[in-house]
Amino acid sequence: MMRRLLSCSFVIFCAFIQNANVQKIPTIGIIGAGISGTSTAHFMRELFGDEAKIDIYEKNNVGGRLATVAIGDHEYEVGGAIIHPKNMYMVNFTKILGLDQISHAGGTLGIWNGEEVVVKTSKYKVVAMAQLLWRYGMDIYNIQNWVQTELMNDFMKIYDIQAGGHAYTSVTDLLAAMNPKFVDYLSITIKDLMKKEGYSDKFINEMVMGALRTNYGQTTDVPAFVGVVSMAGVDDGLWSVKGGNKKVPELLVKHAKANVIEGEVKVVRLVEEDPPLYEIDYKCKNCASANEIKTREYDILVVAKPLHPDINSIKFEGFTTEIKNFPHKYHVLTTTMIKGSPNATYFGLNSPDDFPTELLTGSDKIHFNSIGKQKSVNDVDGTSVYKVFTNTPLDKEKVKTYFNSEDDLRMVFWRSYPEYDFKADSLPPFVLHDKIYYVNAIELAASAMEMSVLSAKNVALLAHHHWTGNLDKIDEPFDVKGAADKTEL
Repeated sequence: MMRRLLSCSFVIFCAFIQNANVQKIPTIGIIGAGISGTSTAHFMRELFGDEAKIDIYEKNNVGGRLATVAIGDHEYEVGGAIIHPKNMYMVNFTKILGLDQISHAGGTLGIWNGEEVVVKTSKYKVVAMAQLLWRYGMDIYNIQNWVQTELMNDFMKIYDIQAGGHAYTSVTDLLAAMNPKFVDYLSITIKDLMKKEGYSDKFINEMVMGALRTNYGQTTDVPAFVGVVSMAGVDDGLWSVKGGNKKVPELLVKHAKANVIEGEVKVVRLVEEDPPLYEIDYKCKNCASANEIKTREYDILVVAKPLHPDINSIKFEGFTTEIKNFPHKYHVLTTTMIKGSPNATYFGLNSPDDFPTELLTGSDKIHFNSIGKQKSVNDVDGTSVYKVFTNTPLDKEKVKTYFNSEDDLRMVFWRSYPEYDFKADSLPPFVLHDKIYYVNAIELAASAMEMSVLSAKNVALLAHHHWTGNLDKIDEPFDVKGAADKTEL
């Protein structure tokens, strides 16, 4: 009897010890306050409750690659600019945060091959569709059916998957949960996939190339998954946030009641192994001494910035398994904002009024990727401001070639997207170490605002499941039949 009582007491004691970690309120550190870091803070707050302590580190501005620049009296998007109508996390963030949308519907499209504008559509949608059908045949209809219907429907399964609490430790498993063919799309180029699907060389070399050059500054040799995401970026119904897309991360971090620490993280250190305890050494931005290093401790860490040698300088210390930068390079993009009048004659057009709202390019031999007329972040479009994407900076001669006049010019350099020249087996993991998570792993599959946010939700779910010991929803397949309404997230 005594032995049985002791045994029962031991079981109760073990259960108490096992449950102690569940009851403890974690301290959470997030490195990076772009859309991925701030949305991680939002989802962490939802999952861990009001008492969890959440710090978010940022050495520059909250918003990261969501940024604006001033031209005259107005602000214009200079980073991530457009959002798809089926990006339900971004749609719901605007509702939660009380933000309005600006429609990017309408306008005209042109494609420049280096010698002539081979396509220039009407501002009337029916006429524009007829013009595209005339040049590309059924390819223009088939792409809408394939990308905007079939593939977007597969992509949208992620909302039901995550609403069910399911999370994944690898990017490939997350994509496979939506559709296993998405993993196959990581190891075939978009050019080869579309040829296999029966699309013409003309359509691939002009329309698909044009979309990739404006969205990613790259060519049809990228993996098919990022190519598909790029094609979704020329769909109807695109929008942006009134006041600037940066409003979302700026307000999310406040909504999440996260403490923003202005400083650069220099070291992440493992000080205790089981359960893990981490220290962050950071260079304080607003301290009395510019070189002052401060230290804070955390139970859970999230890296929400690229861990790549041309971007990251964080050192990881005290780990038995080395955490180091991933080898992939990031694509350097120049965004030039010009207030002026385009040189219509150079492009074979009659006047600046004939210049298309968005001029894409169908060759990587052309110096610029695209030229697009811009609305301000407050929906003002009568100021003749154009955004020019290039892979190398515009010099004065190029500006004079493309524009008759230049009243104002702003140039911004970005390490904007990964160079998409890798295979599926080289994608980084979401879990770097016990309770250290890497949101930006998703970018090596495709970089977009909604991709960052769904990765943040995946990381928050992983962290919560690991913290509470609820492991049955990690890396398990999920049947979306009968799941909840996708718009209520």
